[in-house]
Amino acid sequence: MSPRPPRPQAIRYRPARRTDVETLAELGSRTYRVASVEKRREFYTEHPRFGLRDVRVVELEGQVVASLVLYPLQAYVRGQRLPIAGVGSVAVSPEHRRRGVGEASMRAALRELRQRGSHLSMLYPFRNSYYRKLGYGVIEHVHQLAVAAANLPLSDESRRVRRLMLPDRPAVEALYDRVAQAGHFALLRSSDWWSRRLWTYPGDWVVYEGRRRGQIEGYLHYEVETSHGPFRLAITLAEFVAATPEAHRGLVGHLATLRDQVEEIHYAAPGDNTWITLLRTAQNLRPGAEIGSFSDTGGIGAGAMLRITDVKGAFELFPVSSSAKGEVVLEVQDPVLPQNVRAYLLAAREGRVRVAAEPARRLPRLSAPVDVLAQLVAGTLSPTRAAGAGLVSSNGGAAEILDGWFRAGPTFIYQFNAF
Repeated sequence: MSPRPPRPQAIRYRPARRTDVETLAELGSRTYRVASVEKRREFYTEHPRFGLRDVRVVELEGQVVASLVLYPLQAYVRGQRLPIAGVGSVAVSPEHRRRGVGEASMRAALRELRQRGSHLSMLYPFRNSYYRKLGYGVIEHVHQLAVAAANLPLSDESRRVRRLMLPDRPAVEALYDRVAQAGHFALLRSSDWWSRRLWTYPGDWVVYEGRRRGQIEGYLHYEVETSHGPFRLAITLAEFVAATPEAHRGLVGHLATLRDQVEEIHYAAPGDNTWITLLRTAQNLRPGAEIGSFSDTGGIGAGAMLRITDVKGAFELFPVSSSAKGEVVLEVQDPVLPQNVRAYLLAAREGRVRVAAEPARRLPRLSAPVDVLAQLVAGTLSPTRAAGAGLVSSNGGAAEILDGWFRAGPTFIYQFNAF
């Protein structure tokens, strides 16, 4: 019989204080191996997305051994703004790894989020399996493309593409907000985020100007890798935003015009197959395994993960399809937040969900682990496909009723929104 692992020591989880800043900077420097402690200090004191009040520290025997940030974010879902608590910058000192400190910190954070009424939490994982056991499910899948510029279509609209000038910045910021409102989980951006972060990034910005002078209908940002010389360049698209079909054709056409210099274009594209369809032929310059008659035309990347911290509050907050109708009993499995473990009556009408106690009468019933439930709610996973694969249990046609409630475009957070 193998010995039981030692029980983790009790931790103290608390809000950060001003006197913690130096300790946080040093902890972050050692955790992430950043070159400058000063930069890490500025991260905690001058970040455009959070304040020191949003930082949590974890003490063990009076020593700060871990920290994390609870980012106060908002995202557009079906055109509505939803508050989302982003969890990021999780740091555990190298001397306290593999001792349960990180998991204990996350469990404490999830309890806090539930207690304060934050129904939804999102993060970018260092490893999916670690956060799945904490109830997070992957909601963002992207096509990781590595294609030749010559594989993209040329377009006369590319003549309207030009370098971004300083007076264009307000129009670009407004354009992002307009396009993001039609997106799925695209995050709102403050003017501080643009001015203190995005406009200072290295790389090239170009815009598509419409028929009317100064009318910006699209833009993109990319960085150029020059290690193989000026005629064997590789570029990475960090952001591609187009509000009109003309702008989309123009920006793609602009990338195609770079074919005499650019060998590779790398882009984490939304998982809606648009970019794959744009290619003249199936291609991946960084190919995976070829299987049968299939051509590898882009690996699938796992991005942001979502966690429901309060099932009742999340369903009452979350907008569903305007055509969603019916009643379903939902049973939730959640070993981390047992307050969620119960049966809920969900009734959809006019784009909202009403949540009540389980009725006495018999109704279609669906049972789901909380990590899979997050994927269903985000529209990433079809309830009927989940039931068919055994990821959830469905009786009385519950999965079929729920199938149209959350269907939407693919979740796409945008790379510049990472936290």
